[in-house]
Amino acid sequence: MLRSSIARLAVTLLLLVGAVSAASAPGAAVFGPTDAITIAGLRRHLNFVASDALEGRDALSPGFRAAAEYIASTLDRIGAMPAGDTGTYFQHLAIRRTTVDPEHSTVALGDRHYKYGDDFLVASAGTAAGEPVYVGQGWRIPSRKVDPYAGLDVNGRMLVVLHGPANLDLARSDYTTAQENARSLGARGVVTVASFQGLAAWTRAKDLASRGSLELDRLAAAESMPAIVAAPSLVADLFRGEQEDGARIAQRATARDPGESFAFKPGKLLSLNLAAARTLEDTMNVVAVIEGSDPVLRHEYVALGAHLDHLGRNPPPQMVGPRQPGGDDIYNGADDDGSGVVALLSMAEAVAAGPRPRRSLLFVWHTGEEWGSWGAKYFTAFPTVPLDHIVAQLNVDMIGRSRPADDTSQEDAVLSGPDEVYIVGSRKLSQDFGDTCAEVDRTFLGLSLNYKYDKPDDPERIYERSDHYEYARKGIPVAFYFTGLHRDYHEPSDEVTRIDFDKLQRVSRTILATAWTLANRDERPRLDRPASTH
Repeated sequence: MLRSSIARLAVTLLLLVGAVSAASAPGAAVFGPTDAITIAGLRRHLNFVASDALEGRDALSPGFRAAAEYIASTLDRIGAMPAGDTGTYFQHLAIRRTTVDPEHSTVALGDRHYKYGDDFLVASAGTAAGEPVYVGQGWRIPSRKVDPYAGLDVNGRMLVVLHGPANLDLARSDYTTAQENARSLGARGVVTVASFQGLAAWTRAKDLASRGSLELDRLAAAESMPAIVAAPSLVADLFRGEQEDGARIAQRATARDPGESFAFKPGKLLSLNLAAARTLEDTMNVVAVIEGSDPVLRHEYVALGAHLDHLGRNPPPQMVGPRQPGGDDIYNGADDDGSGVVALLSMAEAVAAGPRPRRSLLFVWHTGEEWGSWGAKYFTAFPTVPLDHIVAQLNVDMIGRSRPADDTSQEDAVLSGPDEVYIVGSRKLSQDFGDTCAEVDRTFLGLSLNYKYDKPDDPERIYERSDHYEYARKGIPVAFYFTGLHRDYHEPSDEVTRIDFDKLQRVSRTILATAWTLANRDERPRLDRPASTH
């Protein structure tokens, strides 16, 4: 209670400092009021958003709520239109926490029983029994003719799968996961063979499982599919006498090499009785609209997004075990994604003061990106504006760092230079949209746009790893602006002192210029590909 009061007081004091005036720049008619985005304004906002007082902004924490209140208070002060629930800036998400009951969770193979924590962990509660069938990673990708279920009848069976989806090209977005396939094909449960090895790794996974699993309540399946993660002891017994033994399957899990699917020998019965308790917790997106000037086009939107959450305190609840013993235990997330948060806030301040583009600008500060894009999944499933009125989405996630010329560290090898920024996905759905992004950059500040992460064989799969991906899956052209991973990524050392504010300002101005250009075009970007049906 005291911590929350202090956070609210900090919000009030910082808002009283006053905003930088968003006076129109000479080039505002072309690219909008980009000069109103200042280093001083970015720094002032980031000093609060990435402060220790917010304790790392985990999506379910008081610190995150204080950050959301700070964004909302600023939006209210500048006169932005609330676009959340019931006339507010907040779109609330109920998060279902499922906590395992170890004493009443059992697994049996025939008449042999296994113990929670030693032989298995619970991924999803429920009761099921059936004969096992091995289906590799369990994912279907029709465009690559990947179908591990071909020729197999899995109805009423227990799927045994490798931890995935490595080595699968998900940028095509026509995939279905093992859990989705299990449900649609009538399987009764899922057993995952873990890809991690050794007692220490298993102990960390057990610690993570004990904290409970989290999922979007409104998007959770009506009936959960019982699922476990099998330890080597259970894997060895399960595959004993089959065409591949447990040791070989464990190797496949580590190598992400699924091999051929096969049905187990008849008569082998696997039973799951998995008990758990469920509670609901609350988090929120912050959503606002700055209305456009055209009486017709103002009903369309150029969306801008950043994720407000980060990892919280050490150890982060999303991770297995502490990343750093002792010392600083707050994951401030100044770059990830404090940089994107304050970039959007500064853009909103600039445009709210005028002039206005023809289309409206939709600002969404998403929650739970670090948990798997909760906020973006929720917003695109339950949008507060018509989704088909969003003509494009610009995602801003980690735009505050640059690699000095003398930095030869391998940890910073992909960190972009002072005049460079990665742009991801801009031509995946619309060449027209991608060309517009490139032309604005060329004629505005001339940053070096790096398309490295658009390669189909990108091992990092950066295109799929931030909030824009959920919009792309709905057929909305996206561009993800990103300055690269670095040695402080997901570490307590991601502090405000490491931010290159000059670069942050130039990238922010470029993104606003791009949004402004898109909002003033006569036509929305032309799509080259239809919306995903996944």
